[in-house]
Amino acid sequence: MPLPDCAIPTPALPLSSPTDAMQRVLRQLCEALLSEGCAQGVTTQGGRLCWHLGPAMFRAQGRCGAFSRYRLMQGSIEIARDHSWQPADLEDVLSSIDAPEAALAALRTDLRRTAELDGLNHQQIPRPPRRHQLGVAQMERAIHEGHPYHPCYKARSGFSDTDHLRFGPEAGQRFRLIGLLFHHDLIQQNLPDDDFWSRELGQQEWNRIQGIAADQSIDLGTGGFALLPIHPWQWDQLAQDPLIPAWQSGGQLVMIGEIGDHYSATQSVRTLMNADQPQRAHVKTAMTMRNTSSLRTLIPETVAVAPVISDWLVKVIAADPLLQHDYPLTLLPEYAGIIAGRGTALEGHLAAIWRQSPASLGLADNQMMPFNALSLTEGDGQPLIAPWIATHGRDRWLAQLIETAVLPVWHLMVAHGIGLEAHGQNLILQHDNGWPTGIIARDFHDGVEYVAPLLSRPELCPDLAAIDPVFATAPLDRFHALACGDGLRELVMDTLFVFNLADLSDLMQRQFDLPESRFWQRLRARLDRYAADHGQAQRMAALAPFAPQIHAESLITRKIDPDRTGAYRHLIDNPLATAKDS
Repeated sequence: MPLPDCAIPTPALPLSSPTDAMQRVLRQLCEALLSEGCAQGVTTQGGRLCWHLGPAMFRAQGRCGAFSRYRLMQGSIEIARDHSWQPADLEDVLSSIDAPEAALAALRTDLRRTAELDGLNHQQIPRPPRRHQLGVAQMERAIHEGHPYHPCYKARSGFSDTDHLRFGPEAGQRFRLIGLLFHHDLIQQNLPDDDFWSRELGQQEWNRIQGIAADQSIDLGTGGFALLPIHPWQWDQLAQDPLIPAWQSGGQLVMIGEIGDHYSATQSVRTLMNADQPQRAHVKTAMTMRNTSSLRTLIPETVAVAPVISDWLVKVIAADPLLQHDYPLTLLPEYAGIIAGRGTALEGHLAAIWRQSPASLGLADNQMMPFNALSLTEGDGQPLIAPWIATHGRDRWLAQLIETAVLPVWHLMVAHGIGLEAHGQNLILQHDNGWPTGIIARDFHDGVEYVAPLLSRPELCPDLAAIDPVFATAPLDRFHALACGDGLRELVMDTLFVFNLADLSDLMQRQFDLPESRFWQRLRARLDRYAADHGQAQRMAALAPFAPQIHAESLITRKIDPDRTGAYRHLIDNPLATAKDS
């Protein structure tokens, strides 16, 4: 008997409740599979999307939006079973995916854990009714949604419920870092000066730590031991690793307990903000925790070079009047990096990077907003930015957002050959009661890439091999240096457009009566005008940002095909290609 026709009308399913985390996990899993081309036979019939996964047929209310991002209505996903359409569940989808059993088992665990932790948030953590007036530090805790695309948006592998409520950003709990003293043979570090620790910890705390070291006959000077603070959860995970007791018994490692100020997690979980003195540094720590598709350790080669990468960006911006005045780009530089255990099994698991905090910029906290907040919806169904749009007007606000948030990143790529990983967590919008006034960028140690022949000031480019010899022989595309402009364009457009502004364009179509095609038409027009105004048309065209199809990173494919030898990327339709003639 044939399957029921997708065009057969059925009553629309209601939206799931905000606490129905499993329905959200199911929706985002299906959206990601569709977006990355993992489904077959995708059609639109009767207002519904229909697709096959292996032998199974699914349908849902939804559409394909900008950059081939599929958008499904939560609670509407159905599977064809027993000659009828029935509500689908997570296992229906997982059992239909053609993937190795081990990969599916890991994905299943992460998806279920995501739903559990999201549900725990709803049960135990109060939500502010409106968030548009919160400051940037409060918003780091109040953005409970997590990744809007990846279905494992709160997997946090290894976190117990207690860990989640203690170390997750949502609960806003305070904790101190654990101080480890490593013999210099195990340490690689790049600190700005000899006063680093007294300035970061305060002279009194630094004196206390020096006293502890002296009592154990440990020399904290050059050639002796060095201090590395690590996340307390990470210490609990690693304390029983065979290397840790071996280093301790061999006199190469001493654990001295809690040190310094109290910290609380930002939305990235592993990056911590100082809860006692907010103007002090954010500390990015290594965590052996899997969230979305990645283990949240630190890439070993990028830790010690972090300050040099930031210094380079600062110099490039300072030398360009356009980035100073017309398209101002504010940075939160990384200025210190320490890593222990290079070349061992714990490489990348014991590391920290210090970067300037938003509070150190001298701006009012409520004049800064994490960029990924712009696409969020409150519990009452109203967009977070609704009061801003009502005050400033939809079209004026969007034009100003493009001016202040897109053009600085775009100019750095086109004019200077440098790309920023400009996704929503890495950007902070500076605003005046919601009116965009500037953009602040952060997280550069592994999020900056460049193409040497495209650099406007090649003499400013740092010699990373002088810090770590691995960069002398590293092939192009492994670290920061790319082989060609395609990779540069992919980094910037993937993060800034595909997995960032596309969520805003979808929101504006649904909530503010602005079709996505019109959104991207306006952006394209401004980019064309930018090129004409500054003589950058040839350089911009060489990057081919308006090709009919471009590549995007395949996030869910990385989970279901972890042993792939090639790059995790897929082709998507580019709305900027046709926007000029729309």
